[in-house]
Amino acid sequence: MTQKKNVKLVTHTGCDMSLAEAAERGIEMIPDKVIFEEQEYRNMVDITAEAFYEKLQAADTLPTSSQPSMADYVRAFRRAAEEGEEVLCLMITSQMSGCFAAARAAADLVKRQGLTVPVHVFDTQQCSHGMAEMVRAAHEMAENGMNASEIMDKLTDLQHRIGVYFVLESLENARKGGRVGAITAKTVSMLGISPLLRFSDGLVREFGISRNYSAGMKKVTEQFIRKGDYGKPVTVFHAAAPQRAQDLKSKILERVPQAEIRIEPVGPVIGIYTGTGCAGISFTEKEDL
Repeated sequence: MTQKKNVKLVTHTGCDMSLAEAAERGIEMIPDKVIFEEQEYRNMVDITAEAFYEKLQAADTLPTSSQPSMADYVRAFRRAAEEGEEVLCLMITSQMSGCFAAARAAADLVKRQGLTVPVHVFDTQQCSHGMAEMVRAAHEMAENGMNASEIMDKLTDLQHRIGVYFVLESLENARKGGRVGAITAKTVSMLGISPLLRFSDGLVREFGISRNYSAGMKKVTEQFIRKGDYGKPVTVFHAAAPQRAQDLKSKILERVPQAEIRIEPVGPVIGIYTGTGCAGISFTEKEDL
């Protein structure tokens, strides 16, 4: 019989970590759902990021996303309990999704049903690749023997040191999805400026504006130069904009040649709101900021 892990991690595809990486790390990944009109797809299982953006550009109406069902969480927790002394489930920010509340309800349900392995649910206050940074950190801590309570304490401290900065091609999808107001989106379009956005305390916030996309990318790079922990990996992410991601990677390496940089796509759950053309970075900020 395989020896159980101290802590078995569970998360969902809203973190945009690839299924291959999750499997390599032994992380249980629950697929969210994406709906184009009447057709439903399991994120990363039935539809890739590339296929999603192709369909998005051809769609007449904005697709929607749906969180995993209660049954999805229950099955995932039971599978995880077979491999871990404790289960730790990391969820997308509760300020943008009901996933956290649903996962907690599922954890309560399996406990009432007699599951003796403790299931802990943690609100990362992040999404997409900022959330993936926290999942990787939790995995490293679990591998080093920490229990779930210790990991959650460390993650709470880490939440304020996850830097996520990006530029959108357009605010139109964010407007349609209710993430920004119509007046803001129209003003940005009329003036031809690029809003600079960051993810902080569970929400998307502006941190400035730029006269164009290229200048915006330079300001995004500066955030890492000033705040980044150069000893930690950096994720450059993009929404159907691989060349922009490569350019951003090059800008960072010009300034920090030793930076370890991965390039990853923004998945469908968040890509609904970013639309195509988005590019940005997620990284761990220095402790002394």
